Amino acid sequence: MAHLPAEVLAALLAALIAVVWALLKKKDSDQEAQIKLLFAKHDEDAKALQELRVQIAEKHYVKTELDSKFDKLELTIKESFKELSTEFRTLSAALLDHIKQEDARK
Repeated sequence: MAHLPAEVLAALLAALIAVVWALLKKKDSDQEAQIKLLFAKHDEDAKALQELRVQIAEKHYVKTELDSKFDKLELTIKESFKELSTEFRTLSAALLDHIKQEDARK
């Protein structure tokens, strides 16, 4: 095998370095694009998360409001049943008195 002149070896080495440098530069620019996309996705996710937090907070407020309404409804029902119970007692007493009067007539 013949020895290559030093100039040819230097040129091949320079060409090899240029090819490696070009490949590394392309890989670097590809990674830069991927990083930009990743940060853009992160920003979108952060915004979506914030919107979700706001929606959850809004629904929590509605739950508190509903709890208050259900408490009022429960109180109204309890009072109504107490009144109904009183009415049934009065009706039962009147019916019992009527039955006693009918029995006394016989």
